[in-house]
Amino acid sequence: MASILIFMSPLFKKTALALLCTASTSLSAVTVDSKGINNKSIFGISFADQTRDYIAQEKSISSISTQQYITTSFNVLELNIVTDGAALVRIYHSRAIKPGELQEALGNGVSAAGAPGSSIIQRPLPPRVQKLADRANGVQEAVTSSTVIKDYPHATHAHTVEYRVSSRIELLDLYNKLRQHWLKEPAFFEDGQIVSQENAIDKEMKPRSLGGTLFKVEK
Repeated sequence: MASILIFMSPLFKKTALALLCTASTSLSAVTVDSKGINNKSIFGISFADQTRDYIAQEKSISSISTQQYITTSFNVLELNIVTDGAALVRIYHSRAIKPGELQEALGNGVSAAGAPGSSIIQRPLPPRVQKLADRANGVQEAVTSSTVIKDYPHATHAHTVEYRVSSRIELLDLYNKLRQHWLKEPAFFEDGQIVSQENAIDKEMKPRSLGGTLFKVEK
């Protein structure tokens, strides 16, 4: 591939490299545009509906993390970005809990506390809790995949910027890519964009940079 591109015109070569970059990222759930933002001190996350995005300074980030938990109605996987500012960024995927899932989680919690034989595993859930769990499927059908679910006043959402995505796989992919760029893990680049090793003409790996990068969530 490298020997062929050497004899191409500069314009055609640039076009070919762009196609290679697109092909290398099209199989991913999240598209990374390493030159998506002109300011190298800033990075951004955009979403498919084009009505939601997040832009921040790279140097302001304190931590990037994921966690999974269940409520009385939902199983939640969330990505948290903590910055020097007042607001926590929370990007999450949620689905209605399955029959028996909450009860199993309660049982696992009791077992982890050192009471593996507790009768809580066999007992039915309290009526109010079971009613909330039964309603979860209806709630999920009533909102879109990007609608943020807030449970006032039982949980606080103050100083929190929230985004909901429809794909759990995509959320994990976003976390992985953010982490790689924040830690400046090396990658192959062509024309300023990340490509696979097979599509790389320059075989020298260079560090990723969070600054200047736009992460595009497709779903």
